[in-house]
Amino acid sequence: MKKILSLALALALVCTCLASFAMADVDPSTLDPYEIEWYTLGDTANSEEVVMAAINEYLTEKFNATLVMHKNSNSDHLQKLQMMVAGGEPYDLAFISNQYGNYVAQEAFYPLTDLLNEYGQDILAIYPQALWDCVTIGGEKYAIVTHKYSCDYFYYGISKTQSDAVGVSTDWVKDESLDRDGRWAAFLNWIKEMKAAGGDTNGYVTGMGTGPFGSLYPIDSMTGSASDPGAVIIGDDSFSNQEPNVVFNQFATPEFEEYCKQVRELFNLGCLPIDPSTSVTWANGDPAVSTQDSMAKRLPGYCITYAQEFLEYRPNYSFTNTQKLYGSMNAIGADSGDPARVMMLLNELIANTEFANMIFYGLEGVSYERNEEGQIKKNTEEWNMTTWSLPGFCTAEPDTTLPINMNEMYAAFDKELVYSNNIGFVFDENPILTELSGIRQVTKEYLDPLTKGLADPETELPKFLDALNAAGVDAVLAEEQAQLDAWRAREGKD
Repeated sequence: MKKILSLALALALVCTCLASFAMADVDPSTLDPYEIEWYTLGDTANSEEVVMAAINEYLTEKFNATLVMHKNSNSDHLQKLQMMVAGGEPYDLAFISNQYGNYVAQEAFYPLTDLLNEYGQDILAIYPQALWDCVTIGGEKYAIVTHKYSCDYFYYGISKTQSDAVGVSTDWVKDESLDRDGRWAAFLNWIKEMKAAGGDTNGYVTGMGTGPFGSLYPIDSMTGSASDPGAVIIGDDSFSNQEPNVVFNQFATPEFEEYCKQVRELFNLGCLPIDPSTSVTWANGDPAVSTQDSMAKRLPGYCITYAQEFLEYRPNYSFTNTQKLYGSMNAIGADSGDPARVMMLLNELIANTEFANMIFYGLEGVSYERNEEGQIKKNTEEWNMTTWSLPGFCTAEPDTTLPINMNEMYAAFDKELVYSNNIGFVFDENPILTELSGIRQVTKEYLDPLTKGLADPETELPKFLDALNAAGVDAVLAEEQAQLDAWRAREGKD
């Protein structure tokens, strides 16, 4: 296996080096030295100086640049970026997520179209059009999305080991004759059977909430938050009696009412946690744990870690929308001293596996080793990057926390992933801030209890809907529809 992986890596390196024709034309001796400042996610580790020295040696040889990384947690980084933009502090490159549209409106980022055409040819060759649609505002691109198929891939890991131990069948999980509703009914029945058979390890079988509901009925939430009323359907098997691109209140539907009743029944049977603060986790030994993990790529690792056989139950197809894709991007600062050199760095991360490995994992023998299969086993005490936030996610080799064939899995997964009709749409909340503020107080009070079985939908769901109406939900839906219609007209989508 190690020889096979080594050969595959060698071929990948050859291909990426051949592909990187844009960099081949750059003579570093003709460029003045430049220090790139990158604000990103991660932690300073023990071998920081050694790894950074190697990175900078590589970049100096490539295009006479060096790199300084300012690493922070996600929350600290977002606060720092907000302060930098507000204060007009220059920077070269920064991780950015769901604040993208607001920052573009503040002219915080450098436009990328010309830079991509001149120095980002490998990025253009690899990225699907939907990723560019996502970041295009007013005909211009301002960020590079992390190409890692950010999507809604919600599933339950069903413990076959625990099910077998109490005599409850899991055949339904792989029964291809069942449609969405049939599999959901089978899942609910399995939960009840596990409870009756004593398979409730910690006094409950699993947990519910908004996650399963959102997976059963794929939607594109207009504000970007699934907790806010106002959505359009994604794909062909979502809410019934709803038309594409027509905004509706997902909580005022027969599907939501039925879901709340089903969850309440499970709660009354003792299948769900009584305490709302209880977390259903793999580590607790719970028999069915829900997670968000595209392609269930981490499930084999969970099987090994917890010494159980887990089966994947996914309620419906996986889908993506603007907010999912906005979850991880990098943008060049509007006041960068050398945007071209920053684009060269980004292109190199996409084009070259050797360099991507260095940024992601550091140096072999220093901050990572290879196991007997040849796969990278990283040591985060020596070099620690938040890899999901980095460009080059599909260029760097997958480490041992990921399947060894992850990139092949991604290629196959792309063919089944369902995209929203409205990739790139960003809602402006300003016209209805008052209504949204009131509505969010209402959902905070009612939504979790209803979707976790803690509240009786017979009495509490009508109260929830009445409170939404009183807070101005009709005005919110109308504004969402108006903005979506205007955007679709501008983009020529109708």
